[in-house]
Amino acid sequence: MFQYSRLDVMFNRIRINEYTSVNDLESLLGITDRTIRNDIQEINNDLEKNGAIIKLKRNHGYYISILDEDKYNKFVKEMDTEEDNTSLLDSSEDRIKSILYSLLSTNEYVTMNDLAESVFISKNTLNKYIKTIKEIIGKYDLEYITKLNAGIKIIGSEDSKRKCIFDNVLYTDFDHYITGFTKEERTIFKDIDLDLLKDITIKQLDEHFVKTSDFNLKNIIIHLALMTTRVLGNNYISIQNINTDASIMGLVNGLCRELEEHYDIAISKGEKNYIYLQIVANTHLEITDIDDDHLRTSILKVLDVIYQDYNFDLRNDEILIADLFRHLKSIFTSKLYDLNSTNPLLETIKTNYPLEYEITLTAISKVFVCEPYVLKEEDVGYVSIYIGAAIERCYYKSPKKKNVILVCGSGHATTRMLEARLNVVFPDKINIVKCVSYNEYSNYTKENVKDIDFVITTVVLKSNLLPSIMVDFALNNKDVESINRYLSKLLRKRLQMFDQFFDKDLFFRFNEQLDKETVIKMMCNKLQEKNFVNEDFLQSVLKRETIGKTNMNDVFALPHPMEMCANDTKVAVALLKNPVKWNDSNKIQIVFMLVLKHGEQKDFEHLYDIFIEIINTPKLQQNILKAKSYEEFLDVLYDGIK
Repeated sequence: MFQYSRLDVMFNRIRINEYTSVNDLESLLGITDRTIRNDIQEINNDLEKNGAIIKLKRNHGYYISILDEDKYNKFVKEMDTEEDNTSLLDSSEDRIKSILYSLLSTNEYVTMNDLAESVFISKNTLNKYIKTIKEIIGKYDLEYITKLNAGIKIIGSEDSKRKCIFDNVLYTDFDHYITGFTKEERTIFKDIDLDLLKDITIKQLDEHFVKTSDFNLKNIIIHLALMTTRVLGNNYISIQNINTDASIMGLVNGLCRELEEHYDIAISKGEKNYIYLQIVANTHLEITDIDDDHLRTSILKVLDVIYQDYNFDLRNDEILIADLFRHLKSIFTSKLYDLNSTNPLLETIKTNYPLEYEITLTAISKVFVCEPYVLKEEDVGYVSIYIGAAIERCYYKSPKKKNVILVCGSGHATTRMLEARLNVVFPDKINIVKCVSYNEYSNYTKENVKDIDFVITTVVLKSNLLPSIMVDFALNNKDVESINRYLSKLLRKRLQMFDQFFDKDLFFRFNEQLDKETVIKMMCNKLQEKNFVNEDFLQSVLKRETIGKTNMNDVFALPHPMEMCANDTKVAVALLKNPVKWNDSNKIQIVFMLVLKHGEQKDFEHLYDIFIEIINTPKLQQNILKAKSYEEFLDVLYDGIK
């Protein structure tokens, strides 16, 4: 609309705010105060003809002064209808993604001037962004090269470039990811009809009787869009000599036929293998590369460890065994083909289901110790949902009444967990008749929902067939309250547990600067002195620290041993005046050390509920840190939970 794109960005920022400071514009555009004044003058040369002018108010910033409302509104409406990318470049992260995609999308050199102009920044700012980009591409075996008088470019294999694009350019917010296509995705894939591609994908999956989650469906569609875009630019991948399953290749060939016909392209064998791997990674189709007997034996060993260490007997849960077999087989197949897997819900799982996560991590680390049967944190997160669902299903069964459909877009594992959690929280009130995906429910008619009372969903529904209640996958306290006023009963139950878990002799306030190992040793020594643990406890706690992070956020940590080896279930508490470095990225001030007695699993299930309250309540964390004595600590904890 204006003479050049930077002026559009500046105008859009000013018009959406009451006042826009000079510092804000400098940060947004990477330019000086003087350049801003010159740009404002250029904008006003055009803007005055269209019923407005930009003015500067001292100590506030720039603002729009409207002279003719009709002319100005017409001007803004015309500007909003123009297709541009300015709204996608509001942050440094967005601009870095744009530059990275520009470099990965071409085999030619790109000048620094062209890159800077494309995202409206100075050369100095661009140099800072390039440093970040070098760090990103280094993880994908890609190389950044410079040629005098020509510019810069990124070189490497097509496979590496696609992985880098998918991981660092495409994936954004989880909720928006599964419910549609963002403006960013439509801009990146401007030559691809994403809605048509979605229809083609769903049709082919249905024809081949393949089911997958909304999240994995979106992954498949985006990989197909990425492949088609790259092929249109004559960038072909070379993946050869992989063992393929005939039924899966039937699905691949069906997709390829439709893509070739619509986009007038030729899809090579390497590209078909690429699609094959993405289908394998995002479905639970049967494949033959994994030793089934070894996998089943390992799963039974995991369940035996859970029984021996935590006294939850899940060894005969056929639903759990079948779920774990299908899920782990898919994970290990993806690992064999070196496919990236992501878990967008990992932090939610660790925060809201810490007990289930710890049980799973401990058991997995004792059984799956050799490649390719080694799991990452992302993989453990999903497995822990299955374990948690089985624990609740087996140990907290109850009658149910209301007929409910559960809509969950994040996959089979999270659906299992949410279903089990709902049955526990509302034992006498709901009967979950169906668990369906977002896309399945969107196609329902009145006949499909006959005799259903309402819907519980983790995604926003466009259908008005039934009343729906929006909840988070983790079913946090606010969600529980919105479904039923059952929360108060749960909280009262937790409060009754305080006295038996905490002990005045296990309360510490450290005012001096300490390191992590010293804090752990001092707490373990006191526990051993009071005969709550034996001499092996310290080494078990330190061993657990080597497996993965035990901090739950930037303030709160829950160190604990690898196995239950205590004489009683207790919590040692340390409040630190000076933050302690707990790992490379977190400093901690509240430490709750768990001392778990074998056979008391139901008690520490409620104990973990208390921890979740602390994790999710920053004000409670701060009040705990202010406590000067054990009695004051208990009062703060009681009042905070209540």
